[in-house]
Amino acid sequence: MRVDFVVIGRGLMGTACARYLAEAGCRVTLVGPDEPSDPARHDGPFGSFHDAGRITRTIAHDPVWARLSSRSLARYREIEARTGIDFYTECGGVMAGLDHGAMAGFTAGFHETPRALGLVHEPLDGAALSKRFPMFALPDGSRGVFDPLGGHVDPRAMRRAHEVLALEAGAEVVTHHVVDREGGTVTLADGRALSAEHVVVATGGWATAAPLGMARPAMRVFQRTVVLAEISETEAERLKDTPSLIWVPENDPTDRYLLPAIRYPDGRIYVKIGGEWTSPEAHGGDGLNAWFKTNGGAEAGQSLLADLVRVMPDMRIERVLTLPCAVTFTKTGYPYVARIDDRATLLTGGNGAAAKCADELGRLGAVAALGGNVAAEGLGTDFAPVFA
Repeated sequence: MRVDFVVIGRGLMGTACARYLAEAGCRVTLVGPDEPSDPARHDGPFGSFHDAGRITRTIAHDPVWARLSSRSLARYREIEARTGIDFYTECGGVMAGLDHGAMAGFTAGFHETPRALGLVHEPLDGAALSKRFPMFALPDGSRGVFDPLGGHVDPRAMRRAHEVLALEAGAEVVTHHVVDREGGTVTLADGRALSAEHVVVATGGWATAAPLGMARPAMRVFQRTVVLAEISETEAERLKDTPSLIWVPENDPTDRYLLPAIRYPDGRIYVKIGGEWTSPEAHGGDGLNAWFKTNGGAEAGQSLLADLVRVMPDMRIERVLTLPCAVTFTKTGYPYVARIDDRATLLTGGNGAAAKCADELGRLGAVAALGGNVAAEGLGTDFAPVFA
């Protein structure tokens, strides 16, 4: 049967897009593999959402990202209520930085943006920041903003909730990955072909490795490492008031992110840190797939652990794990969301900040795929792609 849309990619943005298309009355097939139970034996692309924690917040250093996040976060509770799947923990979020150095503009941005957009926030600088959040030892001179609506989401659960809504609206799910596309026909790894009037390519970092019949989007994909620091039940209780945190270490050209204590599927409690600024660039799908079969980078893990100890020196760590991740940066600094031609729409490019706003990005993908004007959605940019 020929459907209206095939959405390639069962990640956060692709699944949300399939949901919005299905709820618009379209016949939709969402395609992508399940999360592998054994990554080492998985033959195909991985999903960067295979995790239990992603920071969410309304504030950002950039008004476009703040609008994307605010619109998505405003719908979290409705999605939870409709599906019975809880994925949002509202523990507050802090962004902190310095007025000097390479990231001074970042600090100025996350102070100015919530003021300009009228977002609920609380500036906390110097001593006030330290007093409010004594669990953090931030660099001297740090200026912060507290977002009471911030916290974290479980990306697996959030994606699953969108898929439930898509299925309820009549969408079909195919648990294979796509190896080729020609017009409205996509070929699966098992040799089958699916046919649609239009195809949405929402394949994350794999869009550069396998553009699937369209021009190669101009993006850089980096193989990142994250650290999970296990803590005890007692320590988690002691740190129960810890918000999510994005901060700039002294003399560093990029920011770090930290998620508070989260219970992972293995039953253990971990504090997560990521955001190392030196990481290898991925070239090709095979290399990216191989990276997700590793435990991440040992050197990056040691550096991130040192950052964690510096920012939370009193936390008692039981055990440390490192895991692989990937981050995709576009030429524009924003996701690429555009109808490329009559047969294909591109929806990709998270720039390390898209998980929390995947609902709105998925909605924009549906707008584009249906022939709408994404630039007219009032977000401050048109999300037009740049191609290599």
